[in-house]
Amino acid sequence: MAQDVRSQKADALLKSLQQQQGGQLKIFLGAAPGVGKTCAMLNAAKECMQQGVKVTVGLIETHGRADTEAMLQGFNILPRRELNYHGQLLTEFDLDAALAAKPELILVDELAHTNVPGSRHKRRYQDIAELLSAGINVYTTLNVQHIASLNDLVLQISGVRVSETVPDQFIDQAQQLVFVDLAPNHLLDRLAQGKVYLADYAQQAVQQFFQLETLTALREMAMKLVMGHVDSQLKTEQDAKARSSDYLIKDKLLVLISNRRDHEYLIRIGRRMAEKRQTPWLVVWVDTGQLQYQAAQKRLQSAFALARELGAQTEILRGPSTLQTILPYLAEHRINTVLVGAGTKRRFQPWRKPLYQQLINSGLPLEVSVWRVAERSSLPAPAAQASTTFGQKAGYVYGLLYTAIASLVVLGLSTWLQSGNLVLVYVLSVVVCGLKYGARPAIFTAVLSFLSFNFFLTEPYYTFFVNKNHDIATLLFMLVIGVVCGPAASRIRRQFLLLKEANRYSELQRDFAQQLTVINQPDELWATLAAQLSQALHCPVHIVATTEQQHIIPALKQPLQALDQAMIDWCQRHQQRAGRFSETLNASDWTAFALTAQDKTVAVLLVQFSPAQQLLRPDDTDLLTSLSQQALNVWQRMQLNTELESSKLKAEMEQLRSALLSSVSHDLRSPLSAMMGSAESLQMLDNQLSAEDRKELLDTIVQESGRLDRYIQNLLDMTRLGHGTLKLERDWVSVADIIGSARQRLKRFFPEVELTYQAEVDMPLLYVHAALLEQGIFNILENAAKYSPPGEPVLVFVSHKANICRIEIEDSGPGIAESLREKVFDMFYVVADGDSKRHNTGMGLAICRGMIGAHGGTVKADAARVGSGSRFIIDLPLPEAQAGD
Repeated sequence: MAQDVRSQKADALLKSLQQQQGGQLKIFLGAAPGVGKTCAMLNAAKECMQQGVKVTVGLIETHGRADTEAMLQGFNILPRRELNYHGQLLTEFDLDAALAAKPELILVDELAHTNVPGSRHKRRYQDIAELLSAGINVYTTLNVQHIASLNDLVLQISGVRVSETVPDQFIDQAQQLVFVDLAPNHLLDRLAQGKVYLADYAQQAVQQFFQLETLTALREMAMKLVMGHVDSQLKTEQDAKARSSDYLIKDKLLVLISNRRDHEYLIRIGRRMAEKRQTPWLVVWVDTGQLQYQAAQKRLQSAFALARELGAQTEILRGPSTLQTILPYLAEHRINTVLVGAGTKRRFQPWRKPLYQQLINSGLPLEVSVWRVAERSSLPAPAAQASTTFGQKAGYVYGLLYTAIASLVVLGLSTWLQSGNLVLVYVLSVVVCGLKYGARPAIFTAVLSFLSFNFFLTEPYYTFFVNKNHDIATLLFMLVIGVVCGPAASRIRRQFLLLKEANRYSELQRDFAQQLTVINQPDELWATLAAQLSQALHCPVHIVATTEQQHIIPALKQPLQALDQAMIDWCQRHQQRAGRFSETLNASDWTAFALTAQDKTVAVLLVQFSPAQQLLRPDDTDLLTSLSQQALNVWQRMQLNTELESSKLKAEMEQLRSALLSSVSHDLRSPLSAMMGSAESLQMLDNQLSAEDRKELLDTIVQESGRLDRYIQNLLDMTRLGHGTLKLERDWVSVADIIGSARQRLKRFFPEVELTYQAEVDMPLLYVHAALLEQGIFNILENAAKYSPPGEPVLVFVSHKANICRIEIEDSGPGIAESLREKVFDMFYVVADGDSKRHNTGMGLAICRGMIGAHGGTVKADAARVGSGSRFIIDLPLPEAQAGD
């Protein structure tokens, strides 16, 4: 119970914060047109203007009323947008101008209005939602008959089906709901005086809503709605402040709909039930594999769209029958309330119980609510009936054809087989018809087979009379077998189609998952997703990547139009579907789906469905969602890897910086200390020092300054290599000249070290940067001189083979362990048993590898041919090899 209290308080706080974010919405609600909603809104706006609020009139419908037009004086009125629709110039609310002006408060009349085709949004409440998200406060008006969940109730009261409705979920976002009231008899007087509608519309209004009993009922509905809204706000505030302690575990409501009937009324009833009980709810349809006609698909899509507008979750289940599929789902999700339609009586299957009765007898702890739509609120569906009838006629025609074929085969085999065996031919035709066209055509085929068998194969022949008892039994058995096998074959076919679709769905996911395992770049990921979806949906699919710079993958053959680009931008900003099959910029030929991760749109999915496709099928939506989510998971993995690599790089840079500071502070300080000590001795003890001592101190200064110069040169070289600013100024030079120059430099710093040089005859010239190559070789020679024992020479061998010039430098020092021979080329790495005893920054060999590598060569460490020393092998490409590259 304590956990439930905390959860309910958290939900209330979240709802309170959501209401505070963005603009504030205030709705002036009335029971009918003419009660004074627009005037009340204008009066409230004038009070805001007097308080210094910047108010703009976005759109006000005066309907020719002079008093309403007079009240507009003094307001800043936004010009309307002109649209050309079928040759007529129409005006509409200019959403872009309102967003650009960004007033503190804007007035937009008639919340339930349907925009002119070609506008950004299909409905005006969507325009207002965008204003609210931009932080603009909105005043608007609404009549109670336009609320979506009350649509069926309004139909029962007035006999009029209102087509323009506003989702209850949108109305719930309003911070204030102001009830503008006028007694029904006074409203009728205003209508008679021409203050509500002009004379052309007044008579029509009387026949619809403007009747005393209708206005009274609508007035009561509006009052209840406002009171419910006030109670809901109070409950939210109490929950947020934890003032109430009587919390209960919430129930779950499931609304079960069918695509064969108009069940939108069930969804609206479910919304009202969930609102009264304060319970979560969802709308479910079970796909049993039956043939889906276009009218049924359109009806199902419309029902799901209404459910999402009213705040419900939607889900499609697949199984052999509705009952077998829904019962495990109810038990798994612990749903305790189910709302279903009463259905129709089965004339040909009176023994079958209706679905609600089967749910009651299921044994689950369920509350089953059954609703039957009123006769006058049911909508005719001629298109659906025509489609279904056409499909059945096709099955009946083919059943007749199968029976005729079976009769010809039976007549041909009657001389060799007995009649009992020939029955199987007719049964085969019944099964084939059931597999292809369903149960009813199969039963029809079974009856035809019965008559054909009786007519052709029972005595007296070519009549419908039967003389023998065993022929009667054969006929009856054939009829029973046909009637049983036909529907059974139909059910098997439906299950096969369901399994086939599920298998196709699984194979697509499996293949896509296998392709994702080898993808490492975002562009490659989006290209793979587009190709997979294009193959599955049989239509062009493109991805608009928006993470860095907007680009389309794969590239379009023709550039996008301005409308299509606006659709992409809107989808990216609002993370909602746009374009065709949506209510935003639906004049576009493309449909845009936002691919979001971590509350950020990383890409926009563009799909150009076939022009013949009239609606977005649920299977297509599920496929798009599933594959897109897989791609987004891989994209997040790539981002995580990038962040990890960046963190690793930062750590390595920090480690490198620390090593550099440590090396510089130690290795630069030593020669500086020696130089400073020698200089101070010369300064303070100049007269007391002998000429030999003075020369020794000066030599120390020179040597240590040269050592310091080498350290600084190494740092500069490493910086140039790291930043890629090292330029190669190549020229033809002899290997012997480079070795000789490096040998002279070595003699200045290590005069006691002997260097032995051996080279093959007729060595070719090198096309290199002589100074850089000399520096790299000198670093190795210096390293060898440090570790060679006194009196032991450093050996240099030069040879060439297969367009490669090889330089080998060998010493007689302690050598390098095999496991460390690659690490010695790392920056600042020092071998513990040797380098730590001498002045060494650990940069010489790293610089050498960089300089040799800049020439296209390689350098590696190996063991000496004889003894325990080290051997460094430098391979440089000769000019012929470079030209070949």
